[in-house]
Amino acid sequence: MTLLEVARLSEIPIGSKKQVEVSGQEILLVNVEGKIYAVDNRCGHMNAPLSMGAIEGNIVECALHHARFDVTTGKTIRDGHMGGVSGAVISRIKAGGIMDSIRTHDLRKFEAVIEGDIVKIRFEE
Repeated sequence: MTLLEVARLSEIPIGSKKQVEVSGQEILLVNVEGKIYAVDNRCGHMNAPLSMGAIEGNIVECALHHARFDVTTGKTIRDGHMGGVSGAVISRIKAGGIMDSIRTHDLRKFEAVIEGDIVKIRFEE
């Protein structure tokens, strides 16, 4: 595992998030009460970018299907749902059994290390 510099702490105020790319992979950095957490940026439901979602404390919500994740652990708090999709589309999806097979997976979590104003994460290349 390599310790890689990914951002400046000053770029991620408390209660905010920042997307970075490490070796072609998107990582989401979140500042929860002064501590930085790093998780996959892609939603474990249908791969939407979590950097476009809302942050509330240690919870990030996917803007697409509202799956929620705890950024301190990477664990799924709430599965995604298709509430914003039209009724006709939902009926076709359910009829085909697709909805039953879509699972929300936990996010990978990465160790974040702060050195002065530098944010580094441990990353396996």
